[in-house]
Amino acid sequence: MFREEGHPDISLSDWNAFRRDFSPFVIEVIDRSAIKLLDRFLPLARGGVIRSSYLLQRAGYRIGSRRRRGWCKLHCDVLGKDIRADNLLVRGYHGHPFWHVERNGPPERPHGHRNMTLVHIFGSTPVVTRTYQAATYLAEYCYYNGPPAGLRWVNECPDDISGAIEFARQRGVDEARGIFTLRAR
Repeated sequence: MFREEGHPDISLSDWNAFRRDFSPFVIEVIDRSAIKLLDRFLPLARGGVIRSSYLLQRAGYRIGSRRRRGWCKLHCDVLGKDIRADNLLVRGYHGHPFWHVERNGPPERPHGHRNMTLVHIFGSTPVVTRTYQAATYLAEYCYYNGPPAGLRWVNECPDDISGAIEFARQRGVDEARGIFTLRAR
């Protein structure tokens, strides 16, 4: 069993219940395979959540807004903003219309994975937006005001990244076997 703060193991039945009965502050829950999350990025997360327009409006974002001032394009799907000794990142999902928010974490993190990402408290599910502009507003809002209720910052990679990835893969195999066994009966 893999255990680490900020990286809970959520059962498939709990995930399915969350997908059906999510918070009114979430407009959509998306499976990990649909977003194509990298194995090393929150390896136990089962998917992502798109926050409602209510939170984005609180952050100052309106449909059609430009990105916040001071954000620079660092790569084709990465934008960044330096804030004093910290920096914020908004990262895209390899050809998909989803963007997540990151910030600096403690420099002593292993494997050079020091970034923290914004997640929903259920299963440390990453919060994503449909546009990079919305993500820049969300990043700054949560950085300056702290994440609102139901959200928090967690390390994007657990200390034992290899163990977490292996645990997640084995969990998927075990669940697939269980589903296959139930269908065969």
